[in-house]
Amino acid sequence: MSSSPVQSEAVASPADHSQFLVEQWECWEAMTRNYGSPCYGYDAETIEKRATELLSVLSPAPQRRLFYSFKANPLPSVAQELKSLGCEAELTSVGEIGAAKAAGCELGRALYGGPGKGVSEYRHAIQSGLIHFSVESLLSLRNLSTAAEAEGRTVEALLRMNPDSPPKAKLAMSGVASQFGFEEDELLTRGQTIREAAGKFVTLTGLHLYWGTQIDDTETLLNCFEKTASLAVQVAKSVGFPLRAINFGGGFAWPYAHSGSGSGLQELQGGLELLSGASALQNVEWWFESGRYLVASSGTLLTRVMELKESKGRLFLLLDTGIHHLGGMSGLGRIPRFSVDLITDPGKSNDDSKMVVDVVGQLCTPLDCIAKRIEIPRVGPGDLLAIPNVGAYGATASVGAFLSRPAPAEIVYRGEQVLAVHRLRTGHEEWTNLS
Repeated sequence: MSSSPVQSEAVASPADHSQFLVEQWECWEAMTRNYGSPCYGYDAETIEKRATELLSVLSPAPQRRLFYSFKANPLPSVAQELKSLGCEAELTSVGEIGAAKAAGCELGRALYGGPGKGVSEYRHAIQSGLIHFSVESLLSLRNLSTAAEAEGRTVEALLRMNPDSPPKAKLAMSGVASQFGFEEDELLTRGQTIREAAGKFVTLTGLHLYWGTQIDDTETLLNCFEKTASLAVQVAKSVGFPLRAINFGGGFAWPYAHSGSGSGLQELQGGLELLSGASALQNVEWWFESGRYLVASSGTLLTRVMELKESKGRLFLLLDTGIHHLGGMSGLGRIPRFSVDLITDPGKSNDDSKMVVDVVGQLCTPLDCIAKRIEIPRVGPGDLLAIPNVGAYGATASVGAFLSRPAPAEIVYRGEQVLAVHRLRTGHEEWTNLS
């Protein structure tokens, strides 16, 4: 089995892409026969390529560390590939801690963050071996301090900031009213209160600032990183601690459920070289996060046509997948709905016949629609289709429990070798202790 067709180098021209798909399709047919349809395939070769690219772009950063955001795809076998390439774990839940353990990640080098953390969750994280935390508020900092004291262990914390102004991003996560991070003014004026909240068991080490996701403009990214560095120096001085680490976040863009590739990042490398010359940043670790850029291109959702149905002048293409497998958090406004690319079997003769369809799934709701009025080559029941660039925010970002349909198999492969096969558990666990 060769690598996934969503790699940018595999789509250099329509002719190259078509030939690549002809060679790939037989393997995909075998995959669905062996593991069922629908299923996700994650190409380890593509994961390696994206990680190598991003690590190279970030190489000018002094003492660079790249964290893989498990929220994008917590599959342990995917995370294991990234661990082997030098990425570390960025975690936000007890479940992600378990996935990181299964992947063999070194939890003493992982980062744990996210809003709404209580003492019991922090204690679990510390018991699991986590040392580095990103805290979002005074209460979270106090909770971390209480947990660390209860465990008798000293931990380190970055202060996450919500700056005054937002970036140019498809989803701004800073500079807007938000549950994420301390307000900029709070960090610059309440140093004593913050130090007191940290107590004796939390060492403040730096600043964390995640501006937004899908930032596809290199200049915007560089502006965000430059502002982060400046703010980190100010915060360390105002709160009163030695600046040892800056988490610049990420936001590196990649298409979702469409063919194509992300924006070129080579200009970012040059900008980081200039930024790294600042004297105040010489002895500071530079941390970056990425989920989407690292794994989106590796993933393809394979699905079969169940039925073609006409209704009131419109043609519906019913698949054995839908928003329960590929929701992309669309119900939360995270991903634009009704828009995916469907790759069809290039070896099937259809006389260039086209059809315009609404692409829907098997759920008993009209919301189960992943594309509206798109034109594709003519297909029929039983035909295999592929949706590219869904290695991030696919299976676990969907409404998988709705209608209790089985989760798709998730297959990690390299070349012709299947490395691992997983299936997300669904259904209810009964509590036997009712007291």
